[in-house]
Amino acid sequence: MLDNHNTADSDTSSLDQIQRACVRIRCIVVIQHNTADSDTSSLDQIQKNIIDIGHWVDQNGWCAATSGNLSARVDSSRIMITVSGNSKGSLSPEKLMMVDTKGEPFNSDQAPSAETLLHTLIYGQIEQANYVIHTHSVIATVFSRAIWQGEISFKNYEMQKAFSGVNSHEHELKVPVYANSQNMLVLAQQVEPYLQSGPDIPAFILAGHGVYSWGRDVQEARRHCEAMEFLLQCEYQSCLLLK
Repeated sequence: MLDNHNTADSDTSSLDQIQRACVRIRCIVVIQHNTADSDTSSLDQIQKNIIDIGHWVDQNGWCAATSGNLSARVDSSRIMITVSGNSKGSLSPEKLMMVDTKGEPFNSDQAPSAETLLHTLIYGQIEQANYVIHTHSVIATVFSRAIWQGEISFKNYEMQKAFSGVNSHEHELKVPVYANSQNMLVLAQQVEPYLQSGPDIPAFILAGHGVYSWGRDVQEARRHCEAMEFLLQCEYQSCLLLK
């Protein structure tokens, strides 16, 4: 009888172990399923955010024809960016693609923006940057041509406080202007020291071309972009009045 009792205890113990193992497996499956759902949901939201930004810049007339490009940091190894040659006012999920931190496409035969390297450079140097907006507004294009290579200074504008970390209109903000080039490696080499310096203003300008700005999230990126466009308008108008 003692032997039978021990056998029954052993069978019960084995059954308990099997049940516990099954519970653990079910938990792992549920966690993996929830993680996959979360990743998909996050990607869907990032797509929507970029598309919304595209409609916004288009409505403001800041990206004529198929100009400009938009992107978002997905994680440490992936960036979502607009496919080359598309109007920003008619973006859709099919007109967005993934690239790695070197700008190489992820499982896609589509071509990313010609300026993808500048986006990857910003993400690589500015830890807080999660969205990049590149516009081709008339004012930025024209005004920067007069400077071509140098900087534009903003001072005593209340709008300066739209930039994160700027608390006073008295603080002089200097935005670099780089000579435009079709060689992205050359541009990247010129821009990189500025990004490494921890700039006060989250933007730079390519002469005769447009503005790059960025932010921690959608709201901040849009605010920085809009503030830059506003300040460029103000400074341009001021120059005309003072002539």
